[in-house]
Amino acid sequence: MKILPHDEFTIVTSDSLPIILERLSANIEPPKAFRFSTKHALYQGSIGSESFQISRIIHYRNSFLPTIRGRFEVQSHQTLIHVQMSLNPFVMGFLGLWLLFWYSAVVPISLTGAMPHQMAALFLCMPMLMLVIFCIAFWSEANRSRTELTKIVHGQL
Repeated sequence: MKILPHDEFTIVTSDSLPIILERLSANIEPPKAFRFSTKHALYQGSIGSESFQISRIIHYRNSFLPTIRGRFEVQSHQTLIHVQMSLNPFVMGFLGLWLLFWYSAVVPISLTGAMPHQMAALFLCMPMLMLVIFCIAFWSEANRSRTELTKIVHGQL
């Protein structure tokens, strides 16, 4: 079981690298600070001849949107795309600081007996609930991006 939201997978295709780069380029556009039009590509980011770094374009706030990094590996009869999806580093930093502050306040209070044991147990378990919520939100976005990216590479989207 993965505790931190992170995923790695490989897409295998028999298509050549130039074809894959063309398909990806059709669905990836450069990042923009503001988007007023709803007519745009699925992803924003940068793509090179050896790798890419993208994220899905959305029109709402979502801190759990994965950052997607990919690396191309050309073999004799196939092309491999090694993909890594992870949570934004700032979101991971926020989660870490939040857990640090939460436990640095709750643990001393519960150990001194200043709150009832049932309440202390609730306060000690609440960050685990937050971690579960973070993971569920990340994995729903990651699964969607994984499906879309696989369809793009295979020319189905």
